[in-house]
Amino acid sequence: MHTHAARPHARRTALLRRAALFGFPASADLSPGTEAARHHTVQWLSRFGVFEDRASVAEYDALRFDVLAGLFYPRATGADLNLGSDLVGWYFVFDDQFDGELGSRPEAVARLVADVERITEGDLAHGRAGGGDGPLLESFRDLWRRINSGRPQVWRDRFRHHWLEYLHSYHREALERTGALAGSGGADAPRTVEDVLALRRHSIGVQPCLDLNEPFGGYTLPPALHGGFPLARMREATDDVVVFTNDIASLDKELAVGDVHNSVIVQWERAGGELEDAVRHIAHLANARYRWFEETAAELPALLAEAEAEPDTHRAVARYVNGMRHVMTGNLGWSLRTARYDEQGTEAVSGGRQRPWAQLTGAQLG
Repeated sequence: MHTHAARPHARRTALLRRAALFGFPASADLSPGTEAARHHTVQWLSRFGVFEDRASVAEYDALRFDVLAGLFYPRATGADLNLGSDLVGWYFVFDDQFDGELGSRPEAVARLVADVERITEGDLAHGRAGGGDGPLLESFRDLWRRINSGRPQVWRDRFRHHWLEYLHSYHREALERTGALAGSGGADAPRTVEDVLALRRHSIGVQPCLDLNEPFGGYTLPPALHGGFPLARMREATDDVVVFTNDIASLDKELAVGDVHNSVIVQWERAGGELEDAVRHIAHLANARYRWFEETAAELPALLAEAEAEPDTHRAVARYVNGMRHVMTGNLGWSLRTARYDEQGTEAVSGGRQRPWAQLTGAQLG
């Protein structure tokens, strides 16, 4: 693995320079309810014991995950945006569990994933209150109940399917880190950018975020439309743009901790040359995916008309396409504003340090 050291404040400059390579906008379209959601999610996570002290709260708050939710759902406010902010916040708390030893213990990861999955199988109306499972699982039980309550079954099935794909990707990543998968090559895996995408399309967690656009917008896409061409391909393109954007934004952080699940790092290892050559290559791929998305979005009204779709379907599809667009451009906008990927954020996970909320599974996993 190459090493990549950065001078103080150089990482911020590098991030801004790399972001200029993207051919799509960094959204600044922020929900007016973002500040309220910010306080709500901190209080919600605190209520379940995710943070051990005020310093932990301050470190979490500086990462501004509420801004990511506010950019994802710029037309949502109140309880809807609070729910979106809680989902995004839980995502990152969960993700940070795997930055240390746990991320290289596939059996322990499988047990944790199974624990979370069992909650998705439970009776939403009668979840155990204070079930003694620790902050991570208890907060998820509450989140799962609130997200699913009152939703149509077709939507709940879709959301759960996407959620399980997300969960199981963590086990796959742990297997790859330890070389437990045939042909994975251990610490050198994945070997190609396409290998990265095959896994990261799930681990990036975009699909459950996209699903929330439907209840927030007051519509439910029929399965044939949601899973057919071109919406399924457009969702995949959304995944790819977010993965590539995230991999460029988090590059210095992941170089610091030695994480191989990054398309830029894999491209650099395969092609050689300068690191910035790999960055430009991945940015080019992101731009191509985004252009295809917009070209396809422009063709959708004619495709729907040809299929004699009802006006309500036209409106629902237009809102869903906007939701995908908000996720792509919002992710870039947040990446330029959060402290997660600047020099402070990189230092926070360098030298073996983990975030203060990254040890929530120890009692359960042994």
